[in-house]
Amino acid sequence: MSTIGIMVSIFLLVVTVLIVEFIKKKFTIKKVFEIIIIILLLISCIIFGAYKYFQRSSSFMFTKTTTLSQENIDGVQMYENIDSEEFVQKYGTKIERIDNALFDYYKLSDGLEIATNKQRQIIRVIINSGTNSDIKTSKGIGLGSSVDDVINAYGTNYYKRTEEQMPSSLVIGYVDHERKVTIEFWNVENKVVEIRYDITSME
Repeated sequence: MSTIGIMVSIFLLVVTVLIVEFIKKKFTIKKVFEIIIIILLLISCIIFGAYKYFQRSSSFMFTKTTTLSQENIDGVQMYENIDSEEFVQKYGTKIERIDNALFDYYKLSDGLEIATNKQRQIIRVIINSGTNSDIKTSKGIGLGSSVDDVINAYGTNYYKRTEEQMPSSLVIGYVDHERKVTIEFWNVENKVVEIRYDITSME
């Protein structure tokens, strides 16, 4: 169960207790005050949790699917294990670790940044200014491509959003609902400055 689901369950439990107590007429002013404080705290937690969860996912929730089953960046595919023979053959076993509290991030020899889950499967690939300029997506989009280039390559079933990390940017993204992956193009002044290919649950 997700964090939000747990919080909603607790909230409903508190409301149920409140109704039962009301029916039994066992309220005291102190008890009413305590329950109100608990409910307000729970509502605050739910709102904050929902905001953080839906900040990205709400953007693509109602966007039509785009098939990304063949997507890869410089041959790197989603869910590929970094201990696999193919990956090790290309990048070796001593890849640079990047400090991150949520996931294991690595910087590859060609500048690509990746994140992995506990099973060491790739769940995010990033192209940014530190990446080899020749690296592109499977459809030929790279840094410096225009928004029109992106739309011509990936189609019109995209979503738009802004990003706190880069306030001046416009993010255009595509989602594959079946595979639960997205590819996002961060644009500044109509030019792609970053590309993120990752699973939908990534923040």
